[in-house]
Amino acid sequence: MEKPTPEQIRIWAKKISESDQEAFNSFFRSMYPRLVHFAMRYTKRKTVASDIVQDAFVKLWEKRHQVDPGQSIKAYVYRIVRNRSLNHIRDHSEEMVGLDVLNEDQMESENGIQMPEESGPVLALLKKWIKELPERQREAFELSRFDGLDHDEIAGVMDISPNTVNNHIVAALDALRNRYEKHQQEAKEKL
Repeated sequence: MEKPTPEQIRIWAKKISESDQEAFNSFFRSMYPRLVHFAMRYTKRKTVASDIVQDAFVKLWEKRHQVDPGQSIKAYVYRIVRNRSLNHIRDHSEEMVGLDVLNEDQMESENGIQMPEESGPVLALLKKWIKELPERQREAFELSRFDGLDHDEIAGVMDISPNTVNNHIVAALDALRNRYEKHQQEAKEKL
């Protein structure tokens, strides 16, 4: 399913608040894969991520009468998934210590996200650099660039102001740009 427009999401939010199951199903189908991928960043396990996302949609349906169509339902669901993922990590940290988790390539292939082979070394470095960003910068950057959330939606997920979101993203982009430029300079010096 194509990425829904902000207007479509607002329409679904209004209809969901009025108990429209068809709108709820459409919202679920459009958001489920993205949310599972998002939850896997925390849980590292697809089955756990899927359960968390399903639970988040159950909670959304239970609280559908409280949905404010003027607020982002997308950010609301992302926040539920984030909080439940963090709760899962907290509640199962002892179980996860010895767990063999999926490596990033396996996670990507399970989610249907494949990067072109020719971008290999630089892409691998970029992924490494993103992982090395401070946690909040990385989270804001990934929500913006990989999940397509806008600053207001990210602010709702992370429970910070949109201005702080912007600061995190700008700092992340600056750090990544500096690392890339340094890498380019080192590559030139080797020639």
